[in-house]
Amino acid sequence: MTPEREWDVADEVEWGIEEDIVWEETDEDEETILELRNDSQPSFFVRKFAVVWWRNGFYKAGKVDGLIRVTPTRTLFFDEKGKLRLSINNSDIKEIKLHEHESDFSIFYNEIITNKEVYDITTGVDKAQSEQNHKDLKSAISGNYDAPLKEIVDLQIVTSNEGKIKEFISIFGKTNFNPVKTNIDYPEIQASSLEEVVDFGLSWLQGKIKPPFVIDDAGAFIDNLQGFPGVYSRYVYDTIGLEGVLKQMENVEERQCIFRCVLGLMTESGEKHRFVGECKGTLIDEQRGDRGFGYDPIFIPEGFDKTFAELTSEEKNSISHRGIAMRKLIDFLLK
Repeated sequence: MTPEREWDVADEVEWGIEEDIVWEETDEDEETILELRNDSQPSFFVRKFAVVWWRNGFYKAGKVDGLIRVTPTRTLFFDEKGKLRLSINNSDIKEIKLHEHESDFSIFYNEIITNKEVYDITTGVDKAQSEQNHKDLKSAISGNYDAPLKEIVDLQIVTSNEGKIKEFISIFGKTNFNPVKTNIDYPEIQASSLEEVVDFGLSWLQGKIKPPFVIDDAGAFIDNLQGFPGVYSRYVYDTIGLEGVLKQMENVEERQCIFRCVLGLMTESGEKHRFVGECKGTLIDEQRGDRGFGYDPIFIPEGFDKTFAELTSEEKNSISHRGIAMRKLIDFLLK
């Protein structure tokens, strides 16, 4: 039988000596299905999310203000400092019940029953919110949660390159950001780094395009040519083409090369951010494949025996310099 809960003295209960707790580790890259946060308030009775109780088998009775995070495999409980207090394997959870503790201010709490323990967790400030959060928590733990649809946000991608926009659309496909091609010419200065080119482009376009918008600059940096063509990759491609690049590499045995991409984001508040991606590989002595664009037909990434132009779009996007930079951009936008 679950012991009687002393809800009215909850604020007087403390966790004890922090050094006595064995903190658990969490995989930050693990997919998050549902997250319930708490908004700190002066009174226990009006805290909105994740006032966490557990009495059996974990340290001592008490409460923690923080968040609940459900992943495909675990339900995690963090304190307000972001430390992981408790981890429950979803497969160990037998049942989740919603109860009401009647008092001057009714408290609704979830009773999470596992094979060994019972945990009591409040996740709402009133009946409606508690019932909705209980439903979402139960669905997420069972793997049947459908997140509410988010508002679609148009993200201007300043480019005339159809290949680039296809890559953006493919990688952003599962987010609520909709890449929209915006073809506006802007001056690309002669600089020593891709970052300088991107910074100048963002500043020049500010006020001319409604943010948020993204520009990028990329290049092939060939070791044997001291990093050439690098920032001049587009100019070299437009003037001598891939045939000319291969001619420069005739009879060269060391053919290591790095593809590098810098994405620049201008936010609605006028902030500039950069996201860098790199992909190492080698240049071959012929053109192979009919996919992709630019230098793709002559570049084989490390770990593969095909050029970028021979890989499927999914394969290329998973390892390419632009794909890496885009996923960093997506992580930033989602946070």
